[in-house]
Amino acid sequence: MRKRTYGHLTGSPCSNDCLVEDAIALHMAAEAPSSSRHADCPHASVHNLVGTAMIQKKIKSLDLLSISRLLPNCNYDKQKFAAITIRIHYPACTVLLFTSGKMVLTGCRSYMQCVLAAHEVVRLLRHGVPGVFLRLRNVTIQNIVGNVDLKLENASMDLERFHLDHNIFSTYQKNMFPGLIFRPDNSPVVLLVFLSGKIVITGGKSTCDVNGGWELLWPIVRQYIKYHPP
Repeated sequence: MRKRTYGHLTGSPCSNDCLVEDAIALHMAAEAPSSSRHADCPHASVHNLVGTAMIQKKIKSLDLLSISRLLPNCNYDKQKFAAITIRIHYPACTVLLFTSGKMVLTGCRSYMQCVLAAHEVVRLLRHGVPGVFLRLRNVTIQNIVGNVDLKLENASMDLERFHLDHNIFSTYQKNMFPGLIFRPDNSPVVLLVFLSGKIVITGGKSTCDVNGGWELLWPIVRQYIKYHPP
């Protein structure tokens, strides 16, 4: 299997995931149906988002041990891991905070939630460590995980034939992993296709990558739906 080349959807009609003053226009653009969408294309929903952010500070490094004693819902064990784990209730998010000020955020379902979670961590730090200059910088999406359920009735995915036809861009070893991993070239996403018709979409860096990438790959996927006689 060849290494996949990432292909960002530059011509997508969707707006990029960014903070803008006109939030209503951003929402309308995101909800607008794509002109290239196939009529029978199942909807892809975002399940998880991985983002990173940086806390600008005037001190050399953060004292994670002191922070762990001040903040609620956090866990820190220097012997096991170099970061403190902070759990935020709203928006639901788990944050890894390192001494350098770098944060890794998981569990959010949108870029806005990721930004809110990062601001909440900075707010808690300002409250717990008064007098220290802290500023949030560079909230960036690293990976978005989506999922699709084809809801197959009297049918299943023919993964053997799928792998046979696309062996250069796919991996399928059912004794090790029950799903087929499809890495098409110049695609913004990677698909994990399961026999039941459930599909995991990963590798995208924006919601447009997830939705647009799935729409481009749907004509290939639907060729391998195998119907069974009732």
